[in-house]
Amino acid sequence: MLIVTQDATTAQKQTSLSEDNNPVFQDIARFRAILFDFMLKPHDMTMSQGWVLVHLVRENGLRQSELADRLEVATVTTSKLIDRLEARGYVERRADPDDRRSNRVYATPQAKELVKVLTKTIFEVDEIANAGIPAEDLATTLGVLQRMRKNLKTALNNR
Repeated sequence: MLIVTQDATTAQKQTSLSEDNNPVFQDIARFRAILFDFMLKPHDMTMSQGWVLVHLVRENGLRQSELADRLEVATVTTSKLIDRLEARGYVERRADPDDRRSNRVYATPQAKELVKVLTKTIFEVDEIANAGIPAEDLATTLGVLQRMRKNLKTALNNR
């Protein structure tokens, strides 16, 4: 539901993309994460762990800090994800030859095989989420959401 209100003092319209005070964006992200985790349960993998592997398969040997930046999470969070993946043989840490204080993280061949499963799962979740929505509407929605993300990131960077 699109809610438009008029503030009498500023005569400015405010638009909210919430339904009955339920945040639509958060619900979509939460439902996708729950479904994704459920579908990956047979592989003992979570969505967060999967994104680490996807990034490393795309560009192997990232520093932990670079990986945290790409995932847009704290370095400590990334370190814990890497710990879990390393214990299961999906990644390995190696000292950075250019900076002894840093580690680089590498996906193992086992991780590369799992990323194929992750990719298939992403398409399955997208198919479920996008059912009954015309391609043109999806393209418009994606453009609008990308703009919103950019606006919010810019606002955060300016604070």
